[in-house]
Formats: sequence, structure tokens, C-alpha cells
Amino acid sequence: MKKILFSVLILIFGIHYSQTYYSQDFNTGGLNGWVSTDIDGDGKQWFYGSASNIYPNLGSGSMASYSKQALTPNNLITSPLIDLSAVTASNAYLIYNLATDSNKPNEKYSVYVTTTNASGAITASTPVYTETVAAGGVQSRVINVSSFIGQQVYISFRHYDCTNQYYLILDNIRVKSLADYDVSLKNVSLSRYGLTNTDYFIKATVKNNGAQTINNITLNWNDGADHSAVIALPTPLAPDDEKIIMHSVAVNYSSLVEKNINVSVTGVNGFPDSTPADNTLSVLFNTVSQNSPKKVVIEEGTGTWCGYCPRGAVAMHNAENSFPNDFIGIAVHNNDPMTLAEYNTGANFNSFPGMNVDRSLLRQGVSSDFSEFISARKSLIVPVALNATSSLAGRILTFNASAVFRTNFANASLRFAAVVIEDEVKGTTSGYNQANYYAGSTTSMGGYESKPNPVPAADMVYDHVGRMLLGGYAGQAGSIPSTLTDGQIVNYTFTADVPTAYNLDKIKVALLLLDGTTGEIVNAAGPFAINTTLGVHAAEKTNNEHMLYPNPAKDYFKIDGKGKADIKIFDVSGRTILEKENAEPNTPISVHNFVKGTYLVSIKEKDAEPVIKKLIIK
Repeated sequence: MKKILFSVLILIFGIHYSQTYYSQDFNTGGLNGWVSTDIDGDGKQWFYGSASNIYPNLGSGSMASYSKQALTPNNLITSPLIDLSAVTASNAYLIYNLATDSNKPNEKYSVYVTTTNASGAITASTPVYTETVAAGGVQSRVINVSSFIGQQVYISFRHYDCTNQYYLILDNIRVKSLADYDVSLKNVSLSRYGLTNTDYFIKATVKNNGAQTINNITLNWNDGADHSAVIALPTPLAPDDEKIIMHSVAVNYSSLVEKNINVSVTGVNGFPDSTPADNTLSVLFNTVSQNSPKKVVIEEGTGTWCGYCPRGAVAMHNAENSFPNDFIGIAVHNNDPMTLAEYNTGANFNSFPGMNVDRSLLRQGVSSDFSEFISARKSLIVPVALNATSSLAGRILTFNASAVFRTNFANASLRFAAVVIEDEVKGTTSGYNQANYYAGSTTSMGGYESKPNPVPAADMVYDHVGRMLLGGYAGQAGSIPSTLTDGQIVNYTFTADVPTAYNLDKIKVALLLLDGTTGEIVNAAGPFAINTTLGVHAAEKTNNEHMLYPNPAKDYFKIDGKGKADIKIFDVSGRTILEKENAEPNTPISVHNFVKGTYLVSIKEKDAEPVIKKLIIK
């Protein structure tokens, strides 16, 4: 009965399907047949350009007109001939994106639909739409042009009667008929990993491709059972607009699960969607037996030629001071002597300075403060705890990666990768001069405001420099098995010859676990030093009078010795994990909350040199 009713509703309400009669996204270069007319003859008119560095959603090309400074435009641009003579649908709409500057958005423009492309006749006609844009950024407009069905027409935009603003950008221009109810599901988000017995909510980005304003959407998620809810929108969703909605039924499991969850739009304002083929997406979700320490990796695109890039260096140092246990920063250099080609290509920054956060948030803008990104991501649930040890034989680096998994995977696509990072890099050639647009600025920028432009190489020290990729940018294929179980330990060893130009005393290594499908960094650890007294390329001290047992340890260990001692436990990056003073010999020391891996134990008896011992926790 339900299937019959659904079919009847489609016949009644879904008889009009979207049909496109003209579409231009300007991504192929040039104005693509649009003709610009400089009405006031000032030499300024509509032009083709790219705004992708400001508005990535606009693609690689757009058309634009300026009104900046004292410029008052009177610029017309007219489309190729658009044939609406054979349209049989009952409606037709002009749909387009516009963008204006966020600080100076008040651009005035009019839209004309005419049967002639003569500029004088166009401007003498009555516009079908006129506005002075009130807010900046990218927006959509939908204009009903149904009265022109049966004709061959030109569409024109006139930018005029405004001054001392900045720009008007137009893109993604379409003329099409719209169904009454047509929603597309653009994106679905859910925490990739979660704790048991904890609520997680699905968010969905929906776009209104129909002619009617939407007040509610029926959203369903299915993990073997349907969970449907009618989501009332707090504000109506206009045609061609997008909105993020949240399902009201939580995802919550009491045990370890690995789920592929399908999310679908099944109704719009109580009616069926006319094109359900674009209404379903899926997300993966795993519960974990316990959470593990999470580090946020920020890879920052920089270059000595980039005058704004000092703010990225300042942000790196600020983050290192503010989030010493939650953050790994790597400077990915471009077109300068510190460039690592594979890293620069893989990171694929489109502006400098730019950054990728956990390779999940890509091509983000860079301020002098990373705290918003780190604070938002450092508490994410992750399915794996990471650790590593390293050793040097001459300049041959051996890096032993270790992972303890806290969930089950039936068909994982995960990979180990590591990045060799060098601090205090210096150079003497002009390529190490740092361009500095903050010279003489009243803006505080970590001291760069007091330095010249450029800063001479002799006065520059570069930190966090990404020097080597172990396993490649995409990680080492085959380093992690596809089937994994809770508590399983996976190890992998990288070896590399460290170039003589790199200072071993300033080298450290960050361990990454990558999602081989999405490329995202699932978790990271380190960076691990290899040159401190606790680093494993320094000889480990031995003393037969001290022995750790049991070793490997699980819940506790003891130290066999003659008398009381001060105990310090370090991870392999040199961070102090635990301290005990005047510990009695053979007294249990609890490690049940420690992440599995390798640690170093310093044992110092009175008036004696410390003894370093290696402890493995399983």
C-alpha cells in the first residue's frame, strides 16, 4: 500500500523534472562567448579571472568587475543566445552565484533578459532583477524567467551606480526548469570513531535544487535498521541554497562495532523528492574500546620568497608553546633551498602561507594562531595509540613504528608514514633570505615587524622543516594489515640514509598513521628526538646492579637494586611521564595507564650517576 501511494504522489507532485537549457562555470578559461561592453568608456570592464584562492567553491574561473577606490563602474556583460523556444516545462529559472568583498559588499547590479544583444536596447529595457548586495561572500540567486519560455533570449548583467567598494564576481550561471521538490544530499558527517554507550549525531548538508522553499526534510539513517526523523528547519531553505541539518536520532552502540551507515533524504515538505538518485550517501563508524592520545598535525606551506609566510613560522612557535603535547608542526617549503619536491607536490597548497590540518582540513588560511584548529581536534576519538623508537648507525636511521589498535577492522586501509623534521636550519645563499612584508608594520608578528625586508640569510633560522618522507607522502603500502582486532599490536621498521647536509643533533621524526582511502591522518605521535641523552642513538648505560622486572611489563614493574632511588620515566621523545623520589627497591610501580610501547627509565641513587634502562609496556 505504501509503495502504491508513493507512486501516486510522484505522479501528482513530481511531474516536473529539472531540465537545463544553459550552463556556464567558466572553468575552461575565458569569457566563453559572453560579451563585455564598457558603457562609460573608462577602459574598465568585465573580465575573466580566478577567485579560487578566496572562494574555492567557485572553481578555477569566474567573471568579475571592479568598483574599488574611486572607480564607479558602468559595465555590461551579455551571454550568448539562449534558446528557450522549445521548452515544454511550465517554469524556467536563472540561477547564479555571486561574490563580493566581506568588508565592502555593497555592489549594485541589474539583470536583464532580452531578445537583442544590442547594449543600448538592453540598458533601455526594464531589468528583471536589481539589488545592492548587503552581505559579502559567496551567495546564490534564483530568478524566475518563466515569462520568456518560447523565445530565444540573451541574459545580461550590469554593474553600475556604486563606488569605493571592491568587486562583483559572477559564476555558475544556469538557466533551467525546476521540479517543485528536489533536494540533493551534498555531504554527510559523523565522527569516524566513537566510544561505546555514547551519543553521536549525523549532520547532513542538503541543497535545494527545486522551485519551492523547503520547511522540513525527512532524513533517514540505516545501519540494518531504519531511523527516520522529520527535521524542521529553523529558517526556510530557499531554492539553490544549502543548509546543514542534524538527525535527531543518535548513533549509539554498547559494544565494539564496525558499521557502514547509509543516510538518505526520503521526503521534502512531506512530499517525495523528484530525483532520489542524489539523495543517499554513506559514512563509516567504529566504536573503540578506549580512547588514545591524539596529536594534531599541521603541515604549513611556506617559502623564503613568500612575504606573508613569517606569520606561519610565528604560528608554529606559538602552537608549540601552547600545545606541547597535542601538536606536531611541519613546514613544507616551496620553491626555495629547503623544498622537498615530493612533500610540496603531495601537500598541494594553492596559496602561501597555507596549511593542511591532519590532511583532513585542506588548504586552510594561515593566521599567527593555530589554537582554534588544535583545540577542536585534539580531543577527537582515535582508534590507535602510536609509539616509536629509533637508532642511528653512522647516518643510517632506523625508525621502529608501533601501533596498538583499539577497535576491530574487517577491511582496513591504513598505512604507517614518518616525516623527518629538522630545526635550526641555516643557509648562506640568497635563497635563504626571508621575504618579510611585516617589516615596519604596526602589527605584532613575532618580531618580524622589527626586521628588514628581506631578512638576510645570516639572521634567519628555520624550524620544523620537513626534510624526508619515510614511506612516501601517501604512506607505506602493506605496513598495516587489513584485518585488525582490538588490542592488536602492529610494528613496522623504516630505514633511511640521512643526507650529510642535515644536522643529526637537530633531527626528529614524527610518526603518522594514514587512512589509505581518504589520505587523512588518523593519528600521530612524536616528534621523536634521536640525539638527546635519552635518544636511542646515544649508548644506553648499563649497570648490572639494576634490573627492571617484569620487562615487558603490563600493569606494573619493579626495580631490583641496593637502596632508595629517584625514578623518572620518559617516553622516547624525552617527555617526562612519571617521577618518584626515594622509591624503595622492589616496590611495584604502576604503569597500567601507560600507552603500550617503549619507555626509558632513569634510576638515580644518592651520590651516583643516573642509570638509563629501557622498559617495554605491552
